[in-house]
Amino acid sequence: MERKPFRPRFLEGIFTPQERLALWFLVGVSLLGLALLAWQRGRPPAPPPFVRLSVRVNFADAAELAALPGIGPKLAQRIVEDRRRHGRYLTLADLKRVKGVTAKTLGRIQGSVRFD
Repeated sequence: MERKPFRPRFLEGIFTPQERLALWFLVGVSLLGLALLAWQRGRPPAPPPFVRLSVRVNFADAAELAALPGIGPKLAQRIVEDRRRHGRYLTLADLKRVKGVTAKTLGRIQGSVRFD
């Protein structure tokens, strides 16, 4: 027994073949749009955009310094202590005088610090 494709007969008397085709196209596009909306709502929200910190090294406390990439709480505390003992930092290279600050660390924080 051969199976015939589904053809809604009620549309044949109302619309021409071209109009029926356009109608099915619009229904298909609408269903696709609804499926995309449902899929989008099921996804987790996008993370917030990356915000680059700009820390004033000579005025920042240990918590602000610890937020910089590659600087943890202990190293931040050493930077604050060194600044208190030896004075302000004038350049990025001046931070090398702190034990634990390497060239790699300086590269990580280079665009995130100011010395004003």
